[in-house]
Amino acid sequence: MRSAGRFSRRALLGWSGVVGGGVLLAACGAAPAAMDGEEEMAEEEAPKAEMAETTAEPRLLVHSDWWVPGGAPTIQEYFDGLKTDFEELNPDVTVEYVFVQGTRGVQEHVTTVIAAGEQVDSSQVSVAFILDWLLKDFLVALDPYQAQNPDMAPDKFVDSGRFFNQHNGMTYGIPYDGPSTTVVGLNTRLLTDAGLDPSREVTWNWDWDTFVEYAEKVHEVDGENISRLGYDADGFSIYGIARWIYPNGARLYTPDWTAAAFDSPEGIAAGQYKEDLRLKHGFGPKPEGATFDNEQIVIDAQGSWSVGYIFGRNESLEFDFAPFPMGPNGTTPGSVTWTNQWCLFSVSPDPDLAWDWISYVNSEPTLEKYFAGILSRNAGRKEFYQSDAWLARVAERPVLKDLEIIADNSGPYPWVHTSAGNDATQPVWDALNNQELTVQEAFPQAVELLNGVLAELGV
Repeated sequence: MRSAGRFSRRALLGWSGVVGGGVLLAACGAAPAAMDGEEEMAEEEAPKAEMAETTAEPRLLVHSDWWVPGGAPTIQEYFDGLKTDFEELNPDVTVEYVFVQGTRGVQEHVTTVIAAGEQVDSSQVSVAFILDWLLKDFLVALDPYQAQNPDMAPDKFVDSGRFFNQHNGMTYGIPYDGPSTTVVGLNTRLLTDAGLDPSREVTWNWDWDTFVEYAEKVHEVDGENISRLGYDADGFSIYGIARWIYPNGARLYTPDWTAAAFDSPEGIAAGQYKEDLRLKHGFGPKPEGATFDNEQIVIDAQGSWSVGYIFGRNESLEFDFAPFPMGPNGTTPGSVTWTNQWCLFSVSPDPDLAWDWISYVNSEPTLEKYFAGILSRNAGRKEFYQSDAWLARVAERPVLKDLEIIADNSGPYPWVHTSAGNDATQPVWDALNNQELTVQEAFPQAVELLNGVLAELGV
């Protein structure tokens, strides 16, 4: 069973004990350069037969992912760059991508490929289904590989990611892209124009009342139509309630993860507040075509990973991120957080190559080049946050600064049999979204259905 404790800032990033430069050669498997004259001497002494030119057998690496290029230019640049760089370092290797829309799409695709006996070597694996794949023995334990490569040792990566990749005392993934946190996006220009203070001194300490005050002040209605949405009040789901219940002192699961627990008084109170935002305060429905990027939505749920995307769509947008507000039973504003993994499949015909690929992608130089330089996105390595590349990116885009603090005060993503749990509870959430059930009725029903899933599938 797993510990249910929150992630401390020290645990997330582990600021002490990091290593500096000189990682690239080890990460890429490059040998140290020969001393002057050494290579020439070796050639002279080598027998003629051994001097014959040899051609390495071609090797194929198949990687599956739901980060589909085309949705954002940076994603295309990222995957093209990884492929080009890795193939230049390994001329006998061809990297082949299989992109599938959505995490559930990847889950279904890989399951089908493995059943058919086709090749798949690595994938980004969501916390939403890593447990399911572990229970099906899809993934290779990485401990023997990590023991041979200290740069990939578990303590090099954020503890929030290591929470999700441990099973029966073994490690099955390299923490990647995180800590990722659902945050509140704030249009700071519009808030300032309305006479509100959008600084973090306020928004990183706000409560439910202050949140409503801010959203109402920038909300605009033209007759019966909303012309500018103060806050985009989305619907209910397990993930949708997580960001609200944690800052009110509630939890999704019991400490041993075997049962749901969000029907507590604190959880139901958070659900009612969420419902009041939509119905009592009128933050919906969303105007057609309204987005955070085009400034028709002032306050909106965003991802800590979305900075590069937002700037790519509207480079002049003035915005910041904040946690979800603290409820009366909470101790701090917060949200829901997770860290996905890069994993190696047990069916890989060339696991050593797959490990070299995973090690390269998650090495410090690669993350600095692409996560700091291209994606403007949190990475899973501790030392990344001290690198010149990341610090320069934060100086350029201050919205990135200290987002790990929000993760630190957040609870874990609903990771236990996510797909099955979502399917089982969806009728209840639909009824609640359609006002056919109240929060007080819906939450206990959803808990009962989710508990049936957890009891059947196990942890």
